[in-house]
Amino acid sequence: MGYHLIGGIRHIIMDMGHWEELESGNTSAKIAMALGVVFAVLAGVWIWS
Repeated sequence: MGYHLIGGIRHIIMDMGHWEELESGNTSAKIAMALGVVFAVLAGVWIWS
């Protein structure tokens, strides 16, 4: 769920004309993936603690 939210925000930013180049698009995708993992870990800690 966190990755979907982050990906949606990323796409809204790209629709506004930012991060459309290949290099910046790849960088923002990697950041979105990393934040998605962080959100998943935090959700797991929250659920099982």
